[in-house]
Amino acid sequence: MAACLFMMAHHVAGKAVRDALFLSSFDVTMLPRMVIAASGVSIVSMMVSSRAMTRLTPGRVVPAAFAASAALLLAVWSQIERFPRLSAVLVYLMVVSLGSLLTSGFWSIVNERFDPRTAKRLVGRIAGAGTVGGILGTVLAERVGAMFTMPLMLPVLAGFHLACAALLRGLHGERGAAERVKELEPPPVSGWNILQRAPYLRTLAVLVLLGTVSAAMIDYVFKAKAVEFYGAGDNLLRFFAVFYGLVGVLSFVVQTGFSARSLTKLGMAKTVGTLPFAVSAGGLGALVLPGVVTATLARALEAIFRGSLFRAGYELFYTPMPKREKRAAKPIVDVGFDRLGDAVGSGFVTVLLGLGPVFANPSILTAAILVGLGGIWMASRLQSAYIDALEHGLRERGEALDILEPPDPIGLSGVYDSFVMPASAILDPLRKNVPLPDAGISVEEMPVFSGPISAPLQNDPVLQEIAELRSGEAERVLRMLKHIEPVPAYLAPHLVQLLAWDEVYGEVIRVLRGCAEQHTGQLVDALLDKNVDFTIRRRLPRVLSVCATSRTAEGLIGGLSDRRFEVRFQCGRALAVVKGKMPKLRIPEKRIFEAIRREVTVSRAVWESHRLLDRAEDAEGSPFIDEFLRTRTSRSLQHVFTLLSLVLPADPLRIAFHGLHTEDRHLRGTALEYLESVLEPDIRSRLWPLLEKAEGAPAAGTRSRDELLAELMKSHQSIQVSLEEMRRKTEEEGG
Repeated sequence: MAACLFMMAHHVAGKAVRDALFLSSFDVTMLPRMVIAASGVSIVSMMVSSRAMTRLTPGRVVPAAFAASAALLLAVWSQIERFPRLSAVLVYLMVVSLGSLLTSGFWSIVNERFDPRTAKRLVGRIAGAGTVGGILGTVLAERVGAMFTMPLMLPVLAGFHLACAALLRGLHGERGAAERVKELEPPPVSGWNILQRAPYLRTLAVLVLLGTVSAAMIDYVFKAKAVEFYGAGDNLLRFFAVFYGLVGVLSFVVQTGFSARSLTKLGMAKTVGTLPFAVSAGGLGALVLPGVVTATLARALEAIFRGSLFRAGYELFYTPMPKREKRAAKPIVDVGFDRLGDAVGSGFVTVLLGLGPVFANPSILTAAILVGLGGIWMASRLQSAYIDALEHGLRERGEALDILEPPDPIGLSGVYDSFVMPASAILDPLRKNVPLPDAGISVEEMPVFSGPISAPLQNDPVLQEIAELRSGEAERVLRMLKHIEPVPAYLAPHLVQLLAWDEVYGEVIRVLRGCAEQHTGQLVDALLDKNVDFTIRRRLPRVLSVCATSRTAEGLIGGLSDRRFEVRFQCGRALAVVKGKMPKLRIPEKRIFEAIRREVTVSRAVWESHRLLDRAEDAEGSPFIDEFLRTRTSRSLQHVFTLLSLVLPADPLRIAFHGLHTEDRHLRGTALEYLESVLEPDIRSRLWPLLEKAEGAPAAGTRSRDELLAELMKSHQSIQVSLEEMRRKTEEEGG
């Protein structure tokens, strides 16, 4: 904050000194040419800065550049009496080119120190300190202009930059050896190549270009009116100082009073869009009521919104970017396109001045309004651009942490092997006639054929097959399942019923998967039939997951409204599998978000109590939830994020889910910012409290014994509450 204060004190006071020195030495009609020349110097400087940032890092380059700027200002001050016109040109070039580069470099340091979520909270404070610095700079410029002479401001400006250099060197923290070696390596691609492959950067660059073009045209009208009214000399310096001072005060008021609220209520895109809106409104006022007052108001609106709301939102768009890409591309956008906009705007002014004094100013203002409207349209596209930036940042971070690749589910043979139990586990429950595990059914409950087999039955192969499947003997059923492929239609209902039998359901799933496409209708009907046993309904989605068809997807989406959590969970997982096999499958977003809303509206006790009954439910893996997430997150959270992966890009979402459960603060902050940007407000408001535990959870192995006991007691209480709610519902339903 202190460094930003001194930097902006130099920036604002430097503009007053720059304009006063130049307009006191040259005619105002020379201003567009000077702007074009300064833009050219800035673009060349930007190219050097981009390479330096990527090779040496902003923490090294920026403090040294501030010190070099101070030395150059002192050198010009020593020769200003001998070469006043040359000194005026040099000051103009330094303030325009070095000032923009140093401002961009300073914000690069800020962006690299904080994750996107933390930056959103702190950038307003830092920018507010900069606004206070701008007020300080204008007060000093006005007092020096009133009591002394303009050249005396040059050593004052040098002092500001020396203070910045000292403060920013203190922010250059220690880095690991691996990071230092990596930073010394040449970047894989140039900033221009990064700009070409990043749509969000191109959108930001065009917005900067349009904003600067319109500002340059309004700035010319403003300065022409000021010279016409005040003349040249120290009075002009005082006017510019007072103007920039008032602008600084108003910018501070807007910054402190509205920036945080604007970012929260309007969002980053609309906050940034306030600048082109202010330019268009101010230009229209100056066009309708021409004069020095309206021209000053138009210029003031542009400066106020640029220094407050625009700056607070604009810098946040860079926070998700990987450091090396940001270092290479940010100077190009901040400085290159900004100065290009100055050059284009001044070129328009030069052309329009040929219309004569009567038509020049109205034409310039009209052009500024039109360009401002184009900036409003471009700002409307920034929200999607920011989401692209967050996704890109998550992918880059995920690749570095080896979490980009989706989990690889095991094959069907592995699934079957994981389901099959030892012979003793199969025979003992049958002999003892006890209920089988995992909330399945006992052999007593299986409908079976009993008694002697009649002669007609012995001669009917169809009835023999059905009798074997309904025999109630696991060995006979398993033996029969190995010899009925392909499965005829008349056996499908009987196989569906066998899904409720824990001892054989693994083999039944394998067989049904082989014929699922032929019997999709029967399987979907059984899934959606509330009268079908719950055990069958929770296992059917695993059968349907092999059918990548729209009919299957429709049935699974219907299963998301089942009253039993495990059925909904398995339907969501199966949908993710189907979506992975058929990427072009259109899944209705509205119905998925409705399902998510139903999940997040439950109480925390119910949310935390959701469990899966089948021991082998994780054997197949998941196309979205890997081992890391499966062991560290609740089933409820896994289900919600699996559903989100159906309607949002899966890779960034998976990395964001990982980021909520890691110690990487930057990744976690980026993940939260991404989720806040893509989730609908009502879902976000309900999901956020449920994510608090994940956001602040300690790392595995760091909890004390008392904390673990407290967590166990909390889980026990949650389960008891859930069981009590289930018991009450059962009694109410008469079951």
